[in-house]
Amino acid sequence: MMLWYLLKKDILIIKKYVLIMLAAAVLIPPFMLWRVPEYAGILGFMLSVIFCVLILLQYISLKEYQFPKAASLLCAATFSRKMMVLSLYIFCIAVYIVCCAIYTIEALIIPGLDTMNAAMFFLMFLATSVLISIYLPIQYKLGYEKTKFAFTVVIIASPFLLPQLMKMENFNLNFLSEFSPILICGSVLLLSCMILAVSAALSIKFYNRTDLA
Repeated sequence: MMLWYLLKKDILIIKKYVLIMLAAAVLIPPFMLWRVPEYAGILGFMLSVIFCVLILLQYISLKEYQFPKAASLLCAATFSRKMMVLSLYIFCIAVYIVCCAIYTIEALIIPGLDTMNAAMFFLMFLATSVLISIYLPIQYKLGYEKTKFAFTVVIIASPFLLPQLMKMENFNLNFLSEFSPILICGSVLLLSCMILAVSAALSIKFYNRTDLA
């Protein structure tokens, strides 16, 4: 129940940006279909997730940085620092699920936009887990002011760098068809959970050392 209230708090913080992020999640896949049709499905979905997750996290972090007393008040109430950290991880996972739903609907409607199978969604969840598992501990360790520029660069550069990287590495995931989808999904989900658990433990450790006074 506490996690739900904290998650609701994060949703209220970003409510002004919800429509903008939904528009980004909807428009990025067809835009990438126009620009790089050979990688439209994976690339469009990946970029929509990066934009939505990182930008919303940046905005939440900005508001918490602008109003530091809010965190102190929450901690003084019944909300522990551990719950506050975990709520952000759950928030990121929720954003990812929304992006999955939006892309699935678009793939059914827009010709040429590849429909991704369950294994691909799990692989993209692994990529998302790695992203937020790096982002959140660093921010809790160094603070919003010291990390905002680096992650802004990631957001701006990703639409240009990812297509080039895929072309350079001849990006192809067809080899996954040789393995059982259940095996792939189970293994990737387990690895994602392990990465998130380690990251969350580090974030909690760093946040416990933060002076909220």
